[in-house]
Amino acid sequence: MNTRVSIALIASALFAGVAGAQSSQAVEWKVSEGGNGHWYQRVSRLDRSWSQMRVLSEGMRGHLVTLTSSGEVGFVVALLQGGNALIGGYQDRSAANYSEPGGGWRWVTDEPMTWTSWAGGEPNNYWDYGEDVMGMWSDGQWVDLADRSDIRFPGDWALIEWDADCNGDGIVDFGQIQSGQLSDDNTNGIPDICETSITGVIPPSVPAQGGSAISINGRNFPAQPTVLVGGVPATNVVRVSETRLTATTPAVLPGMASVSVNGFTLADGIYIRPECGSDLDQDGEVSASDIAIVLLDFGPCYATATSSQPADSTRFLLKEEPVTGAAAPR
Repeated sequence: MNTRVSIALIASALFAGVAGAQSSQAVEWKVSEGGNGHWYQRVSRLDRSWSQMRVLSEGMRGHLVTLTSSGEVGFVVALLQGGNALIGGYQDRSAANYSEPGGGWRWVTDEPMTWTSWAGGEPNNYWDYGEDVMGMWSDGQWVDLADRSDIRFPGDWALIEWDADCNGDGIVDFGQIQSGQLSDDNTNGIPDICETSITGVIPPSVPAQGGSAISINGRNFPAQPTVLVGGVPATNVVRVSETRLTATTPAVLPGMASVSVNGFTLADGIYIRPECGSDLDQDGEVSASDIAIVLLDFGPCYATATSSQPADSTRFLLKEEPVTGAAAPR
């Protein structure tokens, strides 16, 4: 059967299930209905180029749609309701098989493009400035086009697909988040159970001068973690397991400090104890301002000023004395 005709028939059969879908809705191609469990959405292109729509779709934790069968094409054709759209194919000019007009085409997901649905005479690299990205006619046939925002061809839509399954349970994360089956407290499109997080740091308090060994507990720690304490990189970072890291603290200012692992931050993750006799404000000298910091944060020792200069000098040394009645570190 002619591919164009077969896709049209599939689209007609599926249309009833998705006819009401608008650009603000995503629709699942259900496994129970012969689909792949992925979610699809048509999004208004406005005056955005293919590259701009690719960035937008990835910002939504999806990607421009990749089409690998006539059934999938039929489903998204029904979703478009007679419109044309940008899809996720592009021509890689650095590919070993690149040639114009038909060589080097690939999907944005890097999955192989083993099945195609090019319209007759396409791709043809028609314009002199090049046609290196892909669109789809309303009947499911593909066309190459220029990656430009000032060209409306082939239409006003882009198709976005969600297929990520970060926890490997066989169900697309997007749908599980929508249904509430998986929580996404920071609303970034990634289930919380799949994200790096920190549950605690041991010990809960370390000296400000750095050099202390700490253990960070959490989940989903990456193979090559980066640890920041108070925004300063820690050293000797070791991934003991997916739920535990060890590291050596850097020198940081006293007070409560955040602890971060590859972008996930636990605010007030560890208390940095003020140390008497240190340049706590890191201005190159031990002075009255350092005393103020210790007094403010109630460190492990009192700080008293002993003048090391003439009486009119603002330069001070700090002297350690035992703690008696000072508030405990926060």
